[in-house]
Amino acid sequence: MIKHIVMFRLEGEDKAAAAARFKKEIEALPAVIPQLLSAEVGLDLGHIAGNWDIVLTATCRDEADLAAYAGHPAHLACVAVIKPMLAGRACVDYPA
Repeated sequence: MIKHIVMFRLEGEDKAAAAARFKKEIEALPAVIPQLLSAEVGLDLGHIAGNWDIVLTATCRDEADLAAYAGHPAHLACVAVIKPMLAGRACVDYPA
């Protein structure tokens, strides 16, 4: 089992709306991408300056499935929602 944790920092006026749309679309992906076992997106409360805006926790069976998920057109469409306002990204993939 591989855990895929990604944090995103966004900038721009519509970042809250984009983050909410990203959450909805990413969390629907396990029904579309067989290699993606689960996906959960958390949106920061916005109370502390400097916090990241979004955290994604996804689970795949192995690294091959993670690669298939990463390159899947449905996943790339979700990424396109926030890409124009992306100010930072941090990721950790680890065996669980």
